[in-house]
Amino acid sequence: MQKKNTASDEWSTRHASIIQNVWYCIRNTSRCYCLLLCWCGISILVNAALPVLSAYLPKAVIEAITEGNSVWELTATVLGFMGGIALLSGAGQFFTKFIYHQKYRMNTFYLKRVALKGLTTDYSNQENEQFRKLQTESFACCNGNYSPLTSVYDILVSLCTSVLGLWAFGAILVQVNGFILLFLAATTLMSFFLNRRVVKWTDQNNPERIRYEQRLDYINAASGEIRSAKDLRLYRMAAWFSDIYQENMDGISSWYRRLTKRIFGVAVWDSSFALLREGVTYVYLIYLVWNHRITVADFVLYFSAVAGFSTWLSNVISQVSLLNQLNLKINYFRSYLEYPETFRRDHGAPLPTGPLPRTIELKNVSYRYGGAEQYALRNFNLKITPGEHLAVVGLNGAGKTTLVKLLCGLIDPTEGQVLYDGVDIREYNRAEFYRLFSAVFQQFSILPVTIEEIVAETPAESLDADQVQHCLKTAGLWDKVAQLPQGVKSQFGKTIYDDGVEFSGGEVQKLLLARALYKSAPIMLLDEPTAALDPIAESNLYENYHQISEGKTTVFISHRLASTSFCSRIILMENGQVCEEGTHTSLLRKKGKYYRLFEMQAKYYREKDGQKEAAE
Repeated sequence: MQKKNTASDEWSTRHASIIQNVWYCIRNTSRCYCLLLCWCGISILVNAALPVLSAYLPKAVIEAITEGNSVWELTATVLGFMGGIALLSGAGQFFTKFIYHQKYRMNTFYLKRVALKGLTTDYSNQENEQFRKLQTESFACCNGNYSPLTSVYDILVSLCTSVLGLWAFGAILVQVNGFILLFLAATTLMSFFLNRRVVKWTDQNNPERIRYEQRLDYINAASGEIRSAKDLRLYRMAAWFSDIYQENMDGISSWYRRLTKRIFGVAVWDSSFALLREGVTYVYLIYLVWNHRITVADFVLYFSAVAGFSTWLSNVISQVSLLNQLNLKINYFRSYLEYPETFRRDHGAPLPTGPLPRTIELKNVSYRYGGAEQYALRNFNLKITPGEHLAVVGLNGAGKTTLVKLLCGLIDPTEGQVLYDGVDIREYNRAEFYRLFSAVFQQFSILPVTIEEIVAETPAESLDADQVQHCLKTAGLWDKVAQLPQGVKSQFGKTIYDDGVEFSGGEVQKLLLARALYKSAPIMLLDEPTAALDPIAESNLYENYHQISEGKTTVFISHRLASTSFCSRIILMENGQVCEEGTHTSLLRKKGKYYRLFEMQAKYYREKDGQKEAAE
């Protein structure tokens, strides 16, 4: 059986049209906050009516004067128009600010979807570079005061307002000469096609910008991390970081300079076309007045209508151009949300009932990471019986961590099968399958909450306090926690809390072990759990191992061969394959690779002990 690492290997970014993406946003808004669409509709009507009313005001005043109306009639005309303009202007300002605040409900809606995708997506997607780039773009797409997904509402309001304005002023100008409309439209469309070239260039060169921004974001994040602070200072990395930062700043500045050059060229042509269309139409209107074909009042109205029509048409082109730019970002956003998932969830097979754990077997498994030439595992076979305590040892790069990820279903094999109770794990509900495992990984995540919440991985009101204490004692961390002023209710980390507790590397490993114990899953995976422990803590862990692993299947990963003698079976991995297998005693008796590695690691301690005895 052969399978790609992920279903996303041939996945390409979505290329939906502007109309499709606008409808996508409207559809989501109608489901989440329908009133926002109503406010936008009212704002469109108000904003379109205001310039039309303003255009008719001078015509009405001039006609009142030329027709000899009384002062009171003239005053009433002016006040009527001015009152309407003031009312519409105030309403327009109100709705603009009101919509500005209300649209952030949608920002929150989209941010939740982005976060949920990142939290629940297949683990293999998180190891995919394309997915991570889309994730970065998606957060930017709905985060901030002027994020693309909230700018859609402003652009649509402006676009629809402009279309209504075009219709109103077009109806006025067609009374003079329909060719004016054609001339104005033709010159404005030329500007539109020039702007499309800028959008196309941006689309083609966007990956370069994203690459620079990702590197800059990483450097900014690393410079503020406590974990990085020691290395940055001891190894004098600040200057190196500064050089890399400047190199990427130069790169992104160059990208924006190239974009600005193209935008400036389009702006020059835009201005030229605007001068041409307005100059020609104004000369024509003056000609009509000179030949008494229209009145002065009509001239003023048509003059305003030409300016208004050109402005509305330019706005339409501008807003469509902006939608084109946003369309690219919305496509990134939708591509991220629709990124393929290969793991079964809702429709996966249920786990077997009855006593757990069951047999786990890897049959002819090979795995290669995306973009890698070499296989991390190659034709790998392994069978783990229920309740077995297996140790996996080997040098760095032997494939131990990849094996752990395959066992617990974080990744699927490139070739072969991983079976649980004789069934390919790809058939199971993956979320249910994860419940079979407690794990301590080399790379971990700890939320800045209380210690008891970290251990239980659940809010304080629903955890078992006695079980938390028992797990902390078994992991060897209870004495430390009990001495804290607030005990298990102490906040962890200073990222958020000024009085948060900071643990050493070894204490963090004990905390992670306590978390794994609290879950009490039938299968426990321990990936280098003693790497940061002192010798006494490590010895205590070995002494408690039978208590920790009672009734469970355990897989203990280590590169230190002396730390696995208590396991019932040991496999030695090399270049992604099992090269030796047996108990600690039998492997030493064979005097093969395991024996040689063990002797190399034990040599230092023997020499040290011999020097100590000689000194005594």
